[in-house]
Amino acid sequence: MAPLLQLLLRNGGFVTFLLVELASFAIMVNFEDRHEEIWANTTGILGGQALEKRQMATDYFSLYETADSLARIVDSLQARLSNARQMQVPVRDTFFLVNYDSLSKTDSVRRKTVRPQYEFITAKAIKNSIAGTSNWLIINRGKNDGIQPDMAVVSPEGIIGIVRHVSDNYALVMSVLHRESKISVALPRQKNAFGSLIWEGGNPNEMTLRYIPQHFIVQENEPVVTSGYSLMFPQGHPVGKVKGAPKADPENPYFLEIKVSLSQDMATVRDVSVIHNLFKAELDSLQSKISGNER
Repeated sequence: MAPLLQLLLRNGGFVTFLLVELASFAIMVNFEDRHEEIWANTTGILGGQALEKRQMATDYFSLYETADSLARIVDSLQARLSNARQMQVPVRDTFFLVNYDSLSKTDSVRRKTVRPQYEFITAKAIKNSIAGTSNWLIINRGKNDGIQPDMAVVSPEGIIGIVRHVSDNYALVMSVLHRESKISVALPRQKNAFGSLIWEGGNPNEMTLRYIPQHFIVQENEPVVTSGYSLMFPQGHPVGKVKGAPKADPENPYFLEIKVSLSQDMATVRDVSVIHNLFKAELDSLQSKISGNER
């Protein structure tokens, strides 16, 4: 004990300096958004390979859950295929919309009538946080796989987040559980009335829907889906359900404040899809012609 006390007395100044430096660094990372983002990006990407190795070992012991998740993905794809067969598509040289099985036509006819807008890139989450106010994920796909910033990330059950930074083989995803996240969603039973879904901290399975006008009579357990007004998320992807009775928004009495229970448990995110909007560059170009105060 005596040698330890002597060591502390001899190096007390250095120990104090070290503690002050560590405290300053922690404050800088936790309370400055830019520094927090740089720290998350640096530590996340550099540790990506090690995290992926650890995840591979974990996956070996969760084969049942993986198989179940794959089954849900297959179900989701089959549903999309069924919807695609019944979709209304425009026929050339006419002003009318005609119902027909576009998937039964030849490739040349299908190319003339149906323009796919989205591509889905499968990925796996190898790191995830839900306890902070600004949460992030890392996925095992990057530039080499076609991943770019501002792509949406979803699971079969719900929405996950938006890609913010990419390296060659990994991507950093801003979770929907992030204080800067704002997702455009809609209420299908209310003529697709749309608003913004935000996270106010606390319960990681609950978010807040704002900017739905007061005249809508919203009921508990109504489904909430993506609106399609975003350039990242396609229309109609599941988000969650209305939780409890809506109330007047304390910040704007003309709108409702609606709690939404997420359909995706953010603590169990594993298999995800990154969505590539094939027309995003074209839409961005058009939107850039609108002045900032008109958007």
